[in-house]
Amino acid sequence: MGISVSRYSDITNNELVTKFCSTEVICPNDPFWNQLLAFNIQLPANVDEQLIFDSNTESLLQNFLQNNPATGNLGSLVQVFITRATELLAAPNTDNLMLAWQSYNAIFFIRAVTKYLVEMVPEYDLCKHLDVQARNSNPTQDQEDDKLPNGESRVEMLIDALISLIIDVPVTDNTYHLHLESINTLLVLMSVYMFAGIHGQTRLVETSLIFRTLFQGRYTMQAPLLIKILLNNLSNMAPAPAQFGSQGPGSLFINIASSLWSMLTLSSTQTIYTEPPSERRELHERLIREHPLANQSCLLLLALSNHHIHEENLYRCALLRCEDSNETSATTPRKDNGQLTPPRIDMAALHKALCATAGCEHSTLLLYLMLHSCNAYKRHITNVPHIEKLIIPILQVLYNAPDSNSHHIYMSLIVLLILTEDDALIKNIHLVMLKNLPWYTERSISEISLGGLMVLVVVRALQYNMARVRDKYLHTNCLAAIANMSCEFRNLHPYVAQRLISLFETLSKRRARLCSEIEGGDINSIELPHHAEDKTEEIMEHIAVLDEVLRMLLEIVNSCLTHQLCNNLNLVYALLHKKQLFQQHSHHNIAQNIEMVIGYFSTRLQRVQEGAGGELGVTEVLQCIKKGAEQWSSDRLKKFPDLKFRYVEEDKPEEFFSPYVWSLISSCGNIYWASECAARASDRLLA
Repeated sequence: MGISVSRYSDITNNELVTKFCSTEVICPNDPFWNQLLAFNIQLPANVDEQLIFDSNTESLLQNFLQNNPATGNLGSLVQVFITRATELLAAPNTDNLMLAWQSYNAIFFIRAVTKYLVEMVPEYDLCKHLDVQARNSNPTQDQEDDKLPNGESRVEMLIDALISLIIDVPVTDNTYHLHLESINTLLVLMSVYMFAGIHGQTRLVETSLIFRTLFQGRYTMQAPLLIKILLNNLSNMAPAPAQFGSQGPGSLFINIASSLWSMLTLSSTQTIYTEPPSERRELHERLIREHPLANQSCLLLLALSNHHIHEENLYRCALLRCEDSNETSATTPRKDNGQLTPPRIDMAALHKALCATAGCEHSTLLLYLMLHSCNAYKRHITNVPHIEKLIIPILQVLYNAPDSNSHHIYMSLIVLLILTEDDALIKNIHLVMLKNLPWYTERSISEISLGGLMVLVVVRALQYNMARVRDKYLHTNCLAAIANMSCEFRNLHPYVAQRLISLFETLSKRRARLCSEIEGGDINSIELPHHAEDKTEEIMEHIAVLDEVLRMLLEIVNSCLTHQLCNNLNLVYALLHKKQLFQQHSHHNIAQNIEMVIGYFSTRLQRVQEGAGGELGVTEVLQCIKKGAEQWSSDRLKKFPDLKFRYVEEDKPEEFFSPYVWSLISSCGNIYWASECAARASDRLLA
């Protein structure tokens, strides 16, 4: 029988759901649960569908909120789920479709109710709702019935069961959505963090029973296994089979037939590997629709590893200490300080998944974590071929900066900065030649090196930031990434060289205009991004920023000329074309080197021009520069320290990363928060 739901509106008048939310007590051993959990329903696939679902269940859930403290029906449902999960784990074949289906339905029901509670009440009340015991009809047994086994909270028992399912049940077509619901339910439980401010809770991570259960040693043995499973889910990028109930209302036999048909046709299913999306928005939509388990696994990895960052976070330790299963030369990690052996995963498969999804904001953040702190992944990156597959999606985020939020731009720049810390990589990127870049529409470029493209896009991002956002962290990271690459610039494309010098010219003119205005002009005519009461002070601050950027650009040009002048004739050409510009900055010690180079080549050009008896064309000028470069000695230049910048994480990273992760779970996952309360909670996260 069950709940054969074809439309969300059918839920409103469903007798079984109404009974669950009513004043009627339903004990865990009541046959009612077999009927309730024999339903088919298509889960909400977007915010609009979630809104329809919420509106059709709101009155029922309001009744539940009022009645459950007396009935304990939610606790009974959790107990039923734990029983079903235990049966599935004990079954000889954990691929048992009937058990998987009933467990899946139970988890979905628990998630839907818990999600409502998380939004409506503080965590303390949520835990009370879960712990209420079904009242026995015999009043003499009430006191005994109120006690949970071993004095545990049902929150702890529920999390135990969810983690056991994720770890011990293999992912197959029959269990795919069971895994997905288990992960989503864990995320919903952890989302008490997101709503803490709405409910007036402070220091939630330290006081929360849910967070204490997850982070205070209960899962010492399971943490590395859980992280390994989540990483494998992401790495495998398995396409989603048909959802239970996706064929509409009907018997389980129809679902079995649908599942078997799905297995037979799985090989023809398109994925983001076989049919790569053409733009980021399509990538995000398809990742949620076609690969939801990989998507949600990534989000749960971020949630588990970005709380208690400086404490002994077992999940973070397992993630960042994981080893490559393909590294035969690596010795098996031993126990140290009582810690378990880190998980071994296929780094090549993980890297492939990160490359395919790097344009998505949550994947960018996981990529940052792995690059910054996972030694095994950093070793893999050093030797991996086709590094452009990882870098180009990050460059596309920066290229489309106006369409990206500042956090995504910031994390993308940090990823590039960390990559440019690798000496071998900054050499190799100039050997990788790229053709046909349809997303780069600013100018048609038939061929350019990966290194040249990186400079071009980062310079563009720097210009955008200086003109619009003026975030000091952004321009600092832009300059640091370019500076790290500068000693290995090779054969920069003419347009790249031109943009570097053009940026210097634009900012020089901007500084001159600001100085002129502040000395005697009308400062109210100057457009500034902020409207400070003391506009003069703001202008002076902006001039100081411009001075810093101009000095760094001079150092970048000098670094290139010192180490790679012979390999950068186009940069020398661009300098000669704008030689008067650098005379204005002769007060900088480092500018004297640039002036010496300009003077040397200008003299040679003048001699050749006089000999030719007229103006030289571009080809002749470049030929003259080439011959001059062959006779040039960098010993003439004053020596300065090599430019080398390293990214250093802030002292309290969780103050940035914890709310950021929850903003990503809210915006990038397939748990849809459609209520007004959820909108306010989301707005507070990054306020």
